[in-house]
Amino acid sequence: MKNKLSFPVITSSFFFAVTSASGSVNLNPITGENSSHDSDEIKSQELIKFDSVFISEELQNSVNLSRFESGASVLPGVYLTDIYLNGELIAREDIRFFDNGDGHAVPCIDKGLIKLINFDHGKLDSSFTNGMNEENRCHNLESLIPQSKVTYDSGMQRLDISIPQAMINNTPRGYVSPELWDSGIPALLVGYNANTYTTSSKGVQYNSAYAGINAGINLGAWYIRHDGYYNWEEKSGGEYQSLNNYVQRDIPAILGRVRVGDTSTKDRLFDTLPFRGIELVSDDRMLPQSQRGYAPDIRGIARTNARVVVRQNGKIIYETSVSPGAFFINDLYATGYAGNLDVTINEADGTTQKFKVPYSSVSQLLRPGTHRYGFVAGKLNDLTIKSKPTLFQASYLRGINNNITGYGGVQASQDYYALQIGAAMGTSIGAFSADVTQSRVHLKTTDKRVNQGQSYGLSYSKYLPKSDSNLTIAAYRYSTEGYYDYLTAMRAIDAENSGQSSSNIWRPRNRFNVTINQGLYSGFGQVYLTGYSQDYWNSNNSDLQYQLGYSNNYRNINYSLSAGRARSMHGSMETTWLFNLTMPLGGVVDNYIPTMNAGLTKSSEGRVGEQIGISGSAGENYEYNYGISAMRYNQGTGNSLALNGGYRSPYTNMTSNFGAGKNYNNASVGVSGAVIAWKDGVVMTPYNADTFAIVEAKGASGAKVSGYSGIQIDPWGHAAVPYLNPYEMNEISINPKGIPDDIELGNTSSKVAPYFGSITKVVFKTQKGFPLIITAKKENGDLLPFGAEVFDINDNSVGAVGQMGVLYARVAQPMGVLIARWGRRSEEKCFIRYNIPDKDSKSGASSKLIKINSVCGAE
Repeated sequence: MKNKLSFPVITSSFFFAVTSASGSVNLNPITGENSSHDSDEIKSQELIKFDSVFISEELQNSVNLSRFESGASVLPGVYLTDIYLNGELIAREDIRFFDNGDGHAVPCIDKGLIKLINFDHGKLDSSFTNGMNEENRCHNLESLIPQSKVTYDSGMQRLDISIPQAMINNTPRGYVSPELWDSGIPALLVGYNANTYTTSSKGVQYNSAYAGINAGINLGAWYIRHDGYYNWEEKSGGEYQSLNNYVQRDIPAILGRVRVGDTSTKDRLFDTLPFRGIELVSDDRMLPQSQRGYAPDIRGIARTNARVVVRQNGKIIYETSVSPGAFFINDLYATGYAGNLDVTINEADGTTQKFKVPYSSVSQLLRPGTHRYGFVAGKLNDLTIKSKPTLFQASYLRGINNNITGYGGVQASQDYYALQIGAAMGTSIGAFSADVTQSRVHLKTTDKRVNQGQSYGLSYSKYLPKSDSNLTIAAYRYSTEGYYDYLTAMRAIDAENSGQSSSNIWRPRNRFNVTINQGLYSGFGQVYLTGYSQDYWNSNNSDLQYQLGYSNNYRNINYSLSAGRARSMHGSMETTWLFNLTMPLGGVVDNYIPTMNAGLTKSSEGRVGEQIGISGSAGENYEYNYGISAMRYNQGTGNSLALNGGYRSPYTNMTSNFGAGKNYNNASVGVSGAVIAWKDGVVMTPYNADTFAIVEAKGASGAKVSGYSGIQIDPWGHAAVPYLNPYEMNEISINPKGIPDDIELGNTSSKVAPYFGSITKVVFKTQKGFPLIITAKKENGDLLPFGAEVFDINDNSVGAVGQMGVLYARVAQPMGVLIARWGRRSEEKCFIRYNIPDKDSKSGASSKLIKINSVCGAE
C-alpha cells in the first residue's frame, strides 16, 4: 500500500518531550530495535521518548504512542527516499517500510537496494551472497555485515547506510554504478532546425532555405539515428544530404559503444573520417567526472545579419544566423578528436568570409592502468572522393604509470597503410606527447611507385594556476616528402583513377598550432593568442592565421581589443583589428536590463566600420529576446540597420532577423526544437539535444521544471527535459507553483543516470481530489486517539489523526468512507463517513481546504 508523503500533524507535533536534533532513529531493519554499537549512542537513544505527561489527563488513555516511543517514525508504506552510503548520495528510490510487529515501521533492505552498494563481493559472507537470490526478501544488513548501521530520518526522508570501507570497492569521486544507468523507454525522437533566408542586393533577389533533422528510434538499449539536412537555393534548386545513419548500443562492461552504419570516426590518434561500417569505441563519459579528460569554440565577426555555416570534411555540421558584431559558438556536437573545421560567414550584402578552426586534442595522458580504444572496419564515405575505399583503423592508449602513457594505431586500405606509435609524459614543466607515423602508398603518377615516409608530431600543454595561464602547443608536426595521411592518399588514388595526376593533391609539410590564454594580475584582464600555420611540399601556397586579443572589465563594463591576421579570399594576407565594448543599461538588481554593445573594426585593406546595438530579453521566463544594431562601413557598404527577435515557446523556438543597408535588404525566419513520441503520448520542446528525460506528472499542468527556462508540464501532464549528462546522476525537480490546487504532488524531485542518446521517463506521482480537514469524534463523544492511522476504503494509508481528533485527507470522491485504526483489535477501529456539500464539490471550491465534522462509528 502506498502512503502519502505529507502528514505534518505527526512530525510537527509539540507532544515530543525529548527528541534528537535530526529527528532520526537508528533501527535494526528487521527487529526495529536500537542498533547503536556505542554505549554513549545507546544512552542517548534511550532519551528519545514520547512522554504522555505533556498530554491532558483525559486524552492520555486515547493516545497511541507506541510507534513514536523511539523518536521520529513513519507509518508503514512506500516512500520516495534519498539513499546515502557512507554520507554520499547513491540513489533516490521508493523504499517500502513495513511493520515489524513491535509497532515500528522499518525500511526493507531488499535485493534492489543492496545492488546499489558497490560491495567488494570477495569479502562478503557466502550466506549473504546466497540470500541475494530472493527478490522480495528484506535483509538484516546490520547482522550480516559487522559494524554496519541503518539510520532513517523521517523529516528529511533520508536513509543512511553505513558500511565499513573495507567491505566496499574504492570508487573515484562522481562514480555512478552501471547498475544505475538507464537505457530509457521505447520512443521516437525528431529534432529539427529550419530557417529561410532572403536577400535583395542591387535589385537582384536571392532566396534560400535550410532544414536540418536529427531523428531517432530507441528500442530498449538499441538506438537508431539519422542526421541529415535539406538545402535549397533559388538558382540551383534543392538537395537532401544524409550525414549519419547508424545503429548504436552501449556496452557498459567495456565502457564502450558499438555503432553500425554511416557515421564518423571518434578516434584520438587519427583525423576524423566519415565512413560506412562498424565502429567499437570507448566513451570517456562512462567514466566518473574525476577521470575524464573536447569540440572547439568558434569566434568570428559578422558585419551584417549573417548566416554562419560550419563544415568538416565537406559536410555541414552546424548552421545558424547571427547578428552583426562578434559572435561565439560553443555548442557544436562532438565530431571526433581531430580534423579542421571550415567556417563560412555569408553576409547579407553578398560578401563571404572564410576561415579554419584547428581541431586537435592536445595531450594523450591517461591515469595509470586506464585505457582507451577504437576499432573501425568499413568504407570511406567522403563526398569529395568518387570511389569508396576500404578503411580499417585501430588505436589503443594505455596509462603505463602516473607519468607515462603509451599509444599506437594503424590505418589500412587498398594500396595503403600507416602505423603510428607514440607516448605522452607528464613532467613538472608540463605535459608532452610525441609520436611518429610511418605510411606507405602505391601511386602511378609519381616518380616512385611506392611512396613512403614519416610524420613526426610533438605536443605540449602546461597550466600555471598562479598566473591563470594555459599554454598549449598542439602541436608541431613535420611530414617528410613521401608521407601521405589516409585522406590525402585516398584523394591521390582517386585523382589517378579519374585520369588526373596525384601531384594536384597538396601534401602538408610543416604544421603548427598554438593557443595561449594568460590571466594578468588582478584587475589587469586577460590576453590570449591563437595561431595556425601550414605549408605544403608540392605548393608554394601556405595557410597562416592568428588572433591576438586582450579583454578586461571596469565595474559592469566589459571591453576587448583583438587583432587577427589571415589569408583573404583574394589570396593576400589581411589584418583586422576589433575593439568591442559591452555594458548593461541599468542597475544590477533590475530585471530585463538591456545590454549595449559597441564595436569598431579596421582592416589592412582599408575597410573601416562602426556599429552599436542594444539587446535584451523579456518575459516571466525570459522567453523573448530582441536586438537592434546600426552599422556604418566604408568601401561602398554604407549605413545599415539590423533587427532580430526571438520567442522560445513551451513547444518550439522561433527566431527572426531583418536588415537593410545601401542597395540591399535581407530577412530570415527560423524554428528549432524537438518532438518526442512514445506509447503514452507526444511532447514538444523548444530544445534539441541527444539525451532527454520525459517528465510525467498527470494533472500538474503549468508546473515548471527547475533549471530549464521555459520548460513546464503541458496540459497532458508531460514535459521533455534536455541536455542530461549521460552516465551521471541528473537531478530533475519540478516547482509545484502554478499547478491546480486540487492536485497534490507525491514527490517534487527525482534523479536519473541516462545512457547517451536515451529517452528516460521520470514519473512524479500526483493525486487529484478533495482536500479535507475532518474533525471526527467517536460515537460516545470521545476524541479519536492521537496518532491513529487513517486508511481509505482500498486500505491505502492517507494520513493520521492529529490533535483534538483532527485529520487531513485528500479523497477522490465527494462521498465516501475512511477507516481509523489505533490498535490490532477489532474494537480499535471505526469508520468516518464524509459527504462534501454540493456547493463545494460542484462550484470549483474543491481546490480549497474543505472542513467537515463527522462521527467515527461502527461499520
